[in-house]
Amino acid sequence: MKGLIGKKIGMTQVFNDEGNLVPVTVIDVGTCQVVGKRTPEKDSYSAVTLGFGEIREKILNLAERGFFKKANAPYRRHLKEFRVTPEEAASFNVGDAVKADMFAKGELVDVTGITKGRGFSGVMRRWNFKGSQTKTHGTHEYQRHPGAIGQRKTPGRVYPNKKMPGHYGVDQVTTQNLTVVDVDVEKGLVLVKGAVAGHNNGVVYIRPSIKAAMRAQHKAARGA
Repeated sequence: MKGLIGKKIGMTQVFNDEGNLVPVTVIDVGTCQVVGKRTPEKDSYSAVTLGFGEIREKILNLAERGFFKKANAPYRRHLKEFRVTPEEAASFNVGDAVKADMFAKGELVDVTGITKGRGFSGVMRRWNFKGSQTKTHGTHEYQRHPGAIGQRKTPGRVYPNKKMPGHYGVDQVTTQNLTVVDVDVEKGLVLVKGAVAGHNNGVVYIRPSIKAAMRAQHKAARGA
């Protein structure tokens, strides 16, 4: 499961090779760098730790400074481990820059981000309730309310996980099977077709599509 850490720049639109206008999300991955490695001999699994975003030393605590100094790696604001095979891990060295060409044009990817915060929201906005459609039969000022939530004498309580008003947003969401429309290695940009969760300048993680990988494995198993 290789991957990249990036920053969501925003959305725009580009023309593809067929001349069609495609809406894309622009992700900046220009400062991705290897800051650590995990090996089966020492850690019982194989992975590569990537860092993203520059940060001053005074902002880091002593434990974080020690991690970077021990690895002889540059300071980075965001860290993320990506599982790789031992052979792939051997091709990476601490300090190596990881560029946007890790993903190819036309490849399917999964992008993970934190959704925008919506604050305290009602049930119509938070859960897409339809709301009251009538103002007759004694219904007053109740068009956007959740309605009755209680039960009868048995069980005489409100069930857990009842859809109610409350805090909405700031959830980790993964958008699957987004198509890489274009890759700009010089500028460190990856353009993916469609919307990515989160606000502009939010940190996102790009991985190969898990569903595409599973389909390939199933196809290979059937062929064998």
